[in-house]
Amino acid sequence: MIDLSGLTPLRESRNYKIFQHPEFEGELLKVRIDEPERKHVLPRYSEWRYGNLRQWNREANEYLAALNRGCPEIERLARFGGYAPTSEGPAIVVEKLTGPDGGLAPTLQSELVTFNNDQSARQRLHQEFMELLDDLEQGQIIVGDMGFENIVRAHERGGKLVIIDGLGERVMFPLALFSKWAFHKSIQRRRERMTKGFRLDVP
Repeated sequence: MIDLSGLTPLRESRNYKIFQHPEFEGELLKVRIDEPERKHVLPRYSEWRYGNLRQWNREANEYLAALNRGCPEIERLARFGGYAPTSEGPAIVVEKLTGPDGGLAPTLQSELVTFNNDQSARQRLHQEFMELLDDLEQGQIIVGDMGFENIVRAHERGGKLVIIDGLGERVMFPLALFSKWAFHKSIQRRRERMTKGFRLDVP
């Protein structure tokens, strides 16, 4: 049991409290704090077996699949370090990605806010995001829950954008997992949908 009492979270969201691992400087402990939501009259197997931690099972499976393929694009993902019991509840252990100041790496969302009125900067961010999607497509890496808050600019990757959350397919029948055509179509839809968030039409 890792004792987190007395430690202040580095970041807190609707779903997580994120702590510095007290024993390893390069790792974080992410503790789920949201309550499980039962969405089905008869719970799915993963819902029954893993409860609120089923997303971690999907993320570990997708990371392991990329590791098995030996694809270099795995560098676009924060490293997975396993699980651990803590005084705050179950935690997933992940690589600590940082910014130039040594703090937690800034999210793409925060950069979009910073450059809200800078067209050229938003264009550059959009180009970097497209390159990230190119790498995910090349490596056949599925990110079922991709948002600007789940992408950070990591000093450990030479300043490239990196996925920190949301790996794996969330649907019951993961067609994109078995069909390359379906996978490429899902990437294309994501390109079109998320491009709107860069507001490139605004001068």
